[in-house]
Amino acid sequence: MRTRSVLKAVVGTVAAAALLAGAAPLAAADTPAPDLLLLTVAGTAPNTAAARTATLDCDGATPAGDHPDAAAACADLLGAQGDFSALTPSHTFCPELYLPVTATAVGLWDGQTVTYQQTFTNTCALQRATGRIFAF
Repeated sequence: MRTRSVLKAVVGTVAAAALLAGAAPLAAADTPAPDLLLLTVAGTAPNTAAARTATLDCDGATPAGDHPDAAAACADLLGAQGDFSALTPSHTFCPELYLPVTATAVGLWDGQTVTYQQTFTNTCALQRATGRIFAF
């Protein structure tokens, strides 16, 4: 339930930022758009651990947020230009163990609203597909 509240707060903030961005003066066009995401990983099987969340701020010279490896996660996203479908999967072997997890990202990337959600067969498959973005 806490994850849902956090997601609602972030979506509200993103919507407000989008409205304010449209009302910004033309002089602000030189300011880079923010790259700020709320990431969530939640198990979907019964008896799985509670959802985990992390913030990732890739805006600026030094990646920030409470993601444990923000620099690597931002590097993965920058390589895909913020497009989760353009991430290059690693060639990691993952066991055929069915413990599904759902990864979610909401926020802003290059001034555009980002909403991403995908369910993977297990955490290994998630990290193979998304690199270090959801490794927290």
